[in-house]
Amino acid sequence: MVGVARRTKFLILTIIYLFGCVGFEFVIFDKLFYLLGFVFVMVITNLVALYPGYSLKDIFYISFQPITLTVATIAGLYFFPNLNFYFKFILIFVSAFLIYIATLTNNLVIAEKLEDSSLPLFRVGLIWTQILLIIQSIPLITIIYKLDLPFFIQALLITVYFICSSLIYIHTFLLSRKNEKVSKGEVTLIIAQMVYLPVIAALSTSFISAESFLRATFITSVYMGMVGYARNYLENALTRKLVLQYAAICLFFIIVLLTFTP
Repeated sequence: MVGVARRTKFLILTIIYLFGCVGFEFVIFDKLFYLLGFVFVMVITNLVALYPGYSLKDIFYISFQPITLTVATIAGLYFFPNLNFYFKFILIFVSAFLIYIATLTNNLVIAEKLEDSSLPLFRVGLIWTQILLIIQSIPLITIIYKLDLPFFIQALLITVYFICSSLIYIHTFLLSRKNEKVSKGEVTLIIAQMVYLPVIAALSTSFISAESFLRATFITSVYMGMVGYARNYLENALTRKLVLQYAAICLFFIIVLLTFTP
């Protein structure tokens, strides 16, 4: 793709993703092997689409969302084979749209290595990063609960996911605030705070015989609150009203979870 415009490369990546997801429905060999191969293809295609502009240390940050979105979509198709054809069609196209947005966001993340220092663009990238992390958390956590694993292994997978998500978010936030210095110790503490409550929520609901989707929604609502907490803390805009709003959202989803528990 050398010499091809970036937006054209992003579009090609999205088309590859779209056909890859549709192709999963017609696979006649091992579907797990297909998933692993497709994730590898998406990682390489994503790196090619974003080249040049990133270094080796950026690969984690620009590969995380393509990987998680791919796994969430393909695993969703695998674990819910009885979904309506039209629903699957919509799911795949929405996922492809999110992949395109994720690629644009990743382009903004590495743009600071070029000569583009437009902070409003970075703030747009931060907003979309937050939206993508929240949207993909629900299907990913749902899928983790669908895996036939002990609850502590499920909790460990959820913990790893939230640590990675928090790293992505804080990294993007700091890029959008180039003139603000935050120590590594403070960053570590903030990430620990972002992860702690969602993991506690995951452990607490592991003993409830509720639908995986409802548990995932509640856990994601807690994580959404912690993301909002972290952002407002770093912006020195944290207030009691905001904390109460986040708590009210979490309370609503735990009530829904308990209401529909058999």
